[in-house]
Amino acid sequence: MSNPLRQTLIDETAAAWAARRLGGAASDEAGFARWLAEDPAHEEAYARAEGVWRLMGEGAGSDGLLALRREALQRARARRSGWDRRAVAAGIVAAIAAPVGGLWWMRHRAQQGALFQTALGEQRTLTLSDGSRVTMDALTVMRVRYTASVRSIDLVAGRAYFEVAHDTARPLRVHAGPRTVTAVGTAFSVRREPRETTVVLAEGKVAVSDHESPVTLAMMSPGQSMLMVDGMGAGRPSSADLGRAMAWRNGQMIFDNVALADAAAEMNRYSTLQVVVADPSLRKLRISGTFNAGQSRAFVEAIQSYFPVRAKSTATTVELHAAP
Repeated sequence: MSNPLRQTLIDETAAAWAARRLGGAASDEAGFARWLAEDPAHEEAYARAEGVWRLMGEGAGSDGLLALRREALQRARARRSGWDRRAVAAGIVAAIAAPVGGLWWMRHRAQQGALFQTALGEQRTLTLSDGSRVTMDALTVMRVRYTASVRSIDLVAGRAYFEVAHDTARPLRVHAGPRTVTAVGTAFSVRREPRETTVVLAEGKVAVSDHESPVTLAMMSPGQSMLMVDGMGAGRPSSADLGRAMAWRNGQMIFDNVALADAAAEMNRYSTLQVVVADPSLRKLRISGTFNAGQSRAFVEAIQSYFPVRAKSTATTVELHAAP
């Protein structure tokens, strides 16, 4: 992998970790620690992302940065009275942290396309200039660049559902970490997490490849999903439960034998009341069920009704401990 591409992947992963850890969402701290230990460059990149966060918190920066903050805050206020300024800012951090200085990187990226982000609990649907529609999940950051010959979207962090207008002369390419998903006219979702990308295809066909590579890793068919971990082989598409995979678009979380820590992290994307699995013995507890996004208390009550779990509440968190 070329040094510039490698650095870009490190920076985007660092920014995604910052969005999770500083934006109010529960984070896999063990996974974060492992990622930091893998390479000294990881610690440096994360320090830059955190530095941009602090800069934003102080209200400093260029006019462009202030405009991005203002837009995100206005959308968050319009959606709910209980918006979280830290979560709104986290999306912007994920888009502007970079090795040569956050503000310079923001201006550089702005020249390449329009930047969009969603806050904690916010979902947003965009209609692009070609008629394609993009539904962004909470805590998502993406960049859109359209020209006469190119339809390109960089999904920096989060999840989005794409309904692509047909145009064989200009396939739409979604870049997520080291992978690229190419579509002509189809519907699919892409989720970008630190170090991994998941694609779920609802309609049509898409081709999955490495970033800027002409070699196709896989052709996906409707009803398939594909999980790709950075730095590892892409594997093969597998059958997906579309109802469960796309439930987030209807404001629902459907868990099927999911670790409690992972389910809590998913619920935390949609609520200022954060669920913290404080007891390590509970983190791998497997749960199943359907929950409404943003209803963290109902989620905790359901867990307590099935398992010996004790909840300790504050104004902003609910800690889960094993019951004595």
